[in-house]
Amino acid sequence: MKRVLVTGASGFIGRALVPALAGRGFEVHGIARTAQPATPGVSWHAADLLTEAGRAHALSAARPTHLVHLAWEARPGRYREDPINRRWTEASIDLLARAQACGISRVLGIGSCLEYGPQSGPCEEGVSPCRPTTLYGQAKLATGEAYIAAGAIWGRVFVPFGPHEPERRLIPSLIRSLRAGQDFDCSHGGQLRDFVYVDDLAQMIAAVLDSELKGAVNLASGEVCSLRSVIEHFAECLEAPHLVRFGALDATGVDAEPMLAADVSRLREVTAGVPLVGFKAGAARTLAWWTDRLPRSA
Repeated sequence: MKRVLVTGASGFIGRALVPALAGRGFEVHGIARTAQPATPGVSWHAADLLTEAGRAHALSAARPTHLVHLAWEARPGRYREDPINRRWTEASIDLLARAQACGISRVLGIGSCLEYGPQSGPCEEGVSPCRPTTLYGQAKLATGEAYIAAGAIWGRVFVPFGPHEPERRLIPSLIRSLRAGQDFDCSHGGQLRDFVYVDDLAQMIAAVLDSELKGAVNLASGEVCSLRSVIEHFAECLEAPHLVRFGALDATGVDAEPMLAADVSRLREVTAGVPLVGFKAGAARTLAWWTDRLPRSA
C-alpha cells in the first residue's frame, strides 16, 4: 500500500492534490491545523507543524510511505516578507529528518519560483542561478537545498490559478471586480509569467512523487504569457474589457520582474501522457467556479 501524508492538504493546492494522488492508488492522509469535515478519499489529522509535537504526531498518526510537504505561510500581501518564513524553514527541515528516520521512501517538498529571483530567460534547474529577492524565496531556497542534499525531491511551483485560490490574488480579484461592475486597476501587464491550472499542477506533483526523480524540478506549464493577455482573456469572457485600466498602478518588487518562466524538460520526463487541462479550459472552469460564488452587479 502506498500511503501518502500531505501537509497543507486543506489549502489551495492541497485540495486539488488529494484526488490526484488517490487516482494514482495512494491512500491519502491530510494534515491541517484544525479538524476538517469528512472528505471522500482522505483521512484527516489535526497538527500544528510549527511545533515538534505536531510534526511527531503527524507522522505517527498517518504512518506514511510517502510525504508531500505543502504547508507554509502563503497569505497574499503577507507571505513574502513575513518573519514566520524562518520558522517554516526550521520546521520543514526537521519534518524531513523525522520522515527519513521513520523510513519514508519518498519525500517531495514544495518550493517556489521565487527562489530563482530575477532571470533573463526561462528558469532551468541546476543551471539558472538562484538569487531570491524576498524572505519567502530565501526561506524556500534554504529549505530546498536541505531537501535536495538529503536525497529528496524539491518542486518549484510557478503561478497556479483555479478554484479555491485566495481571493486577494490576481485572477480572483479581477473576477470579483469585473462581476461587480467595478474598474480594475493594474500595472502595464507586460510582465511574462508561467500560469498553471491548479488541477494540472496537482497531476504534476502526483506524477513526480510517483516517479524516481530526485533533486529540483520546476512545476509549471512551460507556456509563457503576459499578465496583460491573461487579464484580457478573463475580461473578454466577462464582457468587461472596458473596466480594466492598464498602467493605473506601478509594478514593484517581484511583480515588476519582466520574466518568470520555467524550463520544464525535467518535469516532462515523468508527465508524458498525463492528461492536462491547459490555460483556456482551466480559465473557463475557474470562471465558472467563481461565478457560482460571487454576486453580480445589478
